[in-house]
Amino acid sequence: MKKKNLLIIAALLVGVGFYSCKKALNPTVASVTKDAAGNSTRYLQSIVLGTYTQLQGLTANNAMLLTSEETTDALSVPGRIGGDWADGGIWQQLWLHTYTASHGNISGAWDNAYNTIGSINVTLSLIQGLPQTSATAYSIAELKVLRAYFYYLLVTNYGNVPLLTSTAQDATTVTTSKASDVFNFVVSELKTNGALLSASNPNVDASQYGRLNRWGAYFLLAKLYMNQNVITGSTGNAGFLAASAYCDSIIQKGGYQLQGNFLDNFSSTNNSGNTENIFVIPYDHIYAPGLQLQMMTFHYNQAGKYNWGSTGGPWNGFCANADYFGKFAATDTRRAGWQFGIQYAADGVTPLTTRGSDSSLVLNFRPQVSSLYTATEYDGVRQQKWQLVPGYQSQDADFALFRFSDVLLMKAEILTRTGDIATALTYTAPVRQRAGQPNFTAAAFALDTILNERAREFAWEGWRREDLLRFGHFGDKKQFKAVDADTHTQLFPIPTEALQKNPHLTQNAGY
Repeated sequence: MKKKNLLIIAALLVGVGFYSCKKALNPTVASVTKDAAGNSTRYLQSIVLGTYTQLQGLTANNAMLLTSEETTDALSVPGRIGGDWADGGIWQQLWLHTYTASHGNISGAWDNAYNTIGSINVTLSLIQGLPQTSATAYSIAELKVLRAYFYYLLVTNYGNVPLLTSTAQDATTVTTSKASDVFNFVVSELKTNGALLSASNPNVDASQYGRLNRWGAYFLLAKLYMNQNVITGSTGNAGFLAASAYCDSIIQKGGYQLQGNFLDNFSSTNNSGNTENIFVIPYDHIYAPGLQLQMMTFHYNQAGKYNWGSTGGPWNGFCANADYFGKFAATDTRRAGWQFGIQYAADGVTPLTTRGSDSSLVLNFRPQVSSLYTATEYDGVRQQKWQLVPGYQSQDADFALFRFSDVLLMKAEILTRTGDIATALTYTAPVRQRAGQPNFTAAAFALDTILNERAREFAWEGWRREDLLRFGHFGDKKQFKAVDADTHTQLFPIPTEALQKNPHLTQNAGY
């Protein structure tokens, strides 16, 4: 049985298991039922893995990963001729940094994160109510690390957020915590609980597939410390040095290595034998649907080529412009993750055409985006690095949240920031070699060199916003957008709906 199926089956069982558990844990039932539950690794695993299914919402077009990307230079959603993707300007506001507290995507990202945290807190309360055993201790540690990931997303995007850690708290009265306090909370949670998790990666222990293990916790700690100065307002290299130690642990002890082929990390079978992906969201077009990036980016008339006639898509929206696509050399193998140029039907010979608003022209994806509000149907290159399975709106490729290549590039960045460029280049070398590119030379190497390499390596994977913030380029000028007038958009606003539900929250400055 494939590792993916193991997780999906556990998730499917969670509904029955959770309901049965609530019945079994009724105080009128003999306490031996509780004892059995607290000692049952299989039972505990089923309800913990059921909580992981909340992750599948993270790649929706109004959830955290893509909403954050849409504020950067990596992902543009121009309105198209004919009015598609106009939607009151919400997509263009993200690109222009003119979003407000009532923006639906920003509210959606917040809701997705807090709904997941609420689900985790309920499951934690359930397990904490059992007799405490080594099995329950492990499950509690794993859930706290998963919750820490969502607080990481919140603190890096919203800054000052409420900390909800117990079902006993009243979500309508809890106050906003300072970003520095959230940072310290997440660090403490990861340090305390990460060390309790398995040190085996999924290639050694199939039960760890799709779950956070010790190395996933250490990856998150490295990320937190990399962004410490941005999150807390601190200065200096203390955070980077702390991140370095966690990168070293993963590199030396985690057992991960780069896949030989970059696109293997995004294949429909990337759940099997992958040595690079540290933590993934498992997807399956039947049992775990939700990965639909190709629907958001491909042209309408590509439906026939991929047998998507009954799906109502693709929707011809998300793209990258010439400036971002220009970061990829023609010989860079990662460029194969994009669709550009003339697009053909399934026979590979017949050119596809536009839908009609552009007079049925040949569908020739060009990097240039002519307008942020009335772009042609063929403006912008399209993302295709997640392997496509024809016939289904949702795809089978797992979405890698944490990859080993990121650890190598974090280490290279740390060494560059601390003045050791020669050693930094030893960490960029394997990433560059896999991409078919020569390594950088010391004479032409700088921090922005790493930023550009990260743009090529992690396109649309949810890291670009925090990378631009850390490197000081989030507010830069880009196509259709001037330099930001101030820095308030470096944090998303606390959504209007959240403030209406809880007036004790404090809005971020500038909104």
